[in-house]
Order: sequence, then C-alpha cells, then structure tokens
Amino acid sequence: MKGDIYTNQKCPACGSKMTHNEKRNNCFCVKCSMPASKGYFIRFENICKRFSSSYPAAAQFLNGLRFKSTEGTYDRRDYQKEQPLGFENQAEAWLAVKKTRIKKESFKNLRNYINKAVAVWGNRNIKTIGFAAIEDFLFNPNTTGNDKTRSNIKSCLHDFFKWISNREGIPVPDMPQCSFELGWRNYTDWETQTKIIDKIKEQTFDSNPKIWFGVELLAGYAELRPDDLRRITEADFDAEAGLIIIRNPTKKKNKLKIIKLLPEHVEIYKELTEKYPGLPNLPFFRHIGGISGTASNQSFGQKYFYKKWVDACKSLGITGLDLYGGTRHTTTTELAKVAGRDNAKKFTGHDTNRAFERYCQAQDSTAFQMAKVVADKKRKPAEVIELTKKS
Repeated sequence: MKGDIYTNQKCPACGSKMTHNEKRNNCFCVKCSMPASKGYFIRFENICKRFSSSYPAAAQFLNGLRFKSTEGTYDRRDYQKEQPLGFENQAEAWLAVKKTRIKKESFKNLRNYINKAVAVWGNRNIKTIGFAAIEDFLFNPNTTGNDKTRSNIKSCLHDFFKWISNREGIPVPDMPQCSFELGWRNYTDWETQTKIIDKIKEQTFDSNPKIWFGVELLAGYAELRPDDLRRITEADFDAEAGLIIIRNPTKKKNKLKIIKLLPEHVEIYKELTEKYPGLPNLPFFRHIGGISGTASNQSFGQKYFYKKWVDACKSLGITGLDLYGGTRHTTTTELAKVAGRDNAKKFTGHDTNRAFERYCQAQDSTAFQMAKVVADKKRKPAEVIELTKKS
C-alpha cells in the first residue's frame, strides 16, 4: 500500500533496526520482535511527518492520506511545512499582485481589509475557510466594524478567493449576504451652485485662478471627479480639438477618459496657459507659489478643491453641502429634471450593465450636448435638498 510508518528507534535489547508490521499495529525488531515505543514518523510521497510516541496517531494520519489519494482529493501542499496554501501566505502573494495593478489608496484599503482576516485565520489552510468561517468573521463587530466596512471586506475576500480559484484551482466559497445602504448626500440647485463657484472665484482668483477653473469644470462636466483633475497634465489638454484626456481616471485604471469642453472653457484654458505656461509633464492644476505651505508647480492636494469649496460655503452661510454634492450630484439631479434621466446618466458616465458598457465604447456626443444644457440652465431658486445617495 502507498506510504508507510517508520521509527528511528533501535531495538533496546539487541540494537537492531525496527520495521513496521501493519497487521500487528506497530514497528518491531527484525531479530527479536520487540515492539517500538517512540520515534514514529510516516512517509507518503514527498510528505514526512513525525508523531513522537503515538503510533495510533501516525496510523490514523497515514490511513487518511491513503483515503484521500484513492478518492482523488490528496494534495501534498496541505501537509507541507511551508504551508503554501496557508491563508496568510496566499494573502501576501495576492497583495503583491494587487500592489502593481491598483491605485495606492485602493491598495491601502485592501491591505487593511485582508489583514483583519489574517488576524483571525492566520495561516489556516484556505481550503478549510468556507461559508461558516467567513460569516463568523464578517459579523463579528470586534473585527469588521460597521455595515459599510463589512461590505467592503466581503468584496475584498470575494476578490481574493476568485484569484485563488484561478491560480490554484480551489473553488470559491459561498459568501454570506451583507446588506448595506448608501448614505444620503446633500445637493442644491444651480443658482446656489453658481453663487458658491462665484464666491470661490472671488476668494481665489487673484492667487490662483486654476482653483476656480477646476471647480467650474467639476460643476459643468459630471463625468469629472476631483481626483481626475489632479491627474491632468499640461499635455492632456488639446485646445484645438477642445478635449481633456485623462489617463488612468478615478475608478477606471488603465483606461482613458475623454472630456469634450465647451468653447468658453477652451478659451479660459488658453488664457490660463498663456498666463501660467508649463512643461508638458507638469500637473495643470498646480500651485503657482507664494502661498504659505505650498510649493510652486506641486499638484493640488487630494482635498484642496474640497477645502476651497467649504471656505466659500462658510462665507455664504451654507452648511451641509460638500464639494461632491454641490457639483456632480447637483448638476446631475438638476439636469435630469430638464433633459431626462437617461441623458443625465450618459452625462455622468455611469455604466449600469455590461451591455450598456459595450455600446458606450464608441464616443457619444450626448455628454457634450448635456454640458450645453447645464451652461444654459443655472438660474433657479436657491435651496439645499437632502436626497441624492453618496458614491
């Protein structure tokens, strides 16, 4: 039969070698038949495992290996000392791959989520982590926190196990349901939005007009996100075609996002470029210098536009309205009222299913047409409305 039990014990009577006799359930001296009492280990293919003084445990382990070999489920990696299928080992390998493929902030979140699971499961064999183990982990408030974090961790684990399945041929375990309802984000109307943008222009134009121009673009082109602006270089503006080309845009890594600008915004760009020329590789939305705490030609910080928006709102006595709600969400909601939800959806660049994504590979002029509507409709009674979901 496959595999066997051995002992490194010599016969205490004659010093001879002791060999396994499976029918007699022990290892015996080849000369005087004295039984062994310690030093047991098994060999099975490339597996070697010691059991010290417990023959029954060694026999049970060997029979288990033989059974798995017969039914075709034997995997030597399950028994290797290095634990190649250990959760922590595989998590480290997965993170190494992710680090080269996703943005820095996204990677930090994934690393935090997967490390929460490592703290609970350690190097446990990934084959033994099923629905029950995942459910117990996800719904332990001491390890996962609130509903949003739990949902994010579940998505992280699902992505990890899909990678394991493709890499090692191990089935993806069933995942428990994690319900999560997005919170609500305040939005306003076009008149209030315009007042805030005008206030930003008033407060920042003399020191750096690109601050106002950036917020103006966020309000006029809902497909743009604040972090997209920080990625734009001088070379990414095509004034002749009236385009902004965003490489590796937010949430669409390794792709391009192309925004067609209205003529008035092209003219503003030309004026700013003439006043503040820069090399092609410089970020367009950058500090000019002379402002405390900033370095000339350095890209705006991640929350720079947001802070300027908050400052303007404070000056106008407006509370509870953040940059995202006051620009993207306000513009989209107001646009839907006059142009319809389908056109507003195209304006934001949202994809609802694979078919829609496929049909949208060709450039659609709808977003540009909707930008014209936005430019014409920014005069309504002022109010802040709490309706739109965060994203």
